[in-house]
Amino acid sequence: MPDNKNIKNIKMNIFLKILLFIWELPQTFLACIIIIFTRKKVVRKETFGKTKIFYAKNFPGGISLGRFIILNSMYINDEMTKKHEYGHSIQSMYLGWLYLIIVGLPSIIRAAIWKSLKLENSGYYRGYPENWANKIAFTKEEYIKISK
Repeated sequence: MPDNKNIKNIKMNIFLKILLFIWELPQTFLACIIIIFTRKKVVRKETFGKTKIFYAKNFPGGISLGRFIILNSMYINDEMTKKHEYGHSIQSMYLGWLYLIIVGLPSIIRAAIWKSLKLENSGYYRGYPENWANKIAFTKEEYIKISK
């Protein structure tokens, strides 16, 4: 039988998970909608850190929404892209309800500009919010701390 300390830890863990779910609710809701509409194209699922990654055929690039990452299936073996999108997931955890406005919208606008002007991909990651996602994802201490 578990002791009182273990029971308190379990309750606190459940409470924190519920708070995090509420904190990231808008992006989680949007992720669920996208996953529902792309579910027939999903070719693989995997867990990466605290996220669930869905790889879908013909998905236009990648998107990170809360604990969910949806990527084009061509990124299945691309660790750099996984880590970058995981950086966006951590941004979501930091910003909560503000994530879609502060990170999501600028990221989508930036991607649209890059795609329409056919600019070099390396430059895409030098500006906000992509550079922040990379800084989070590729700073070993931060990545380890969050992914535990």
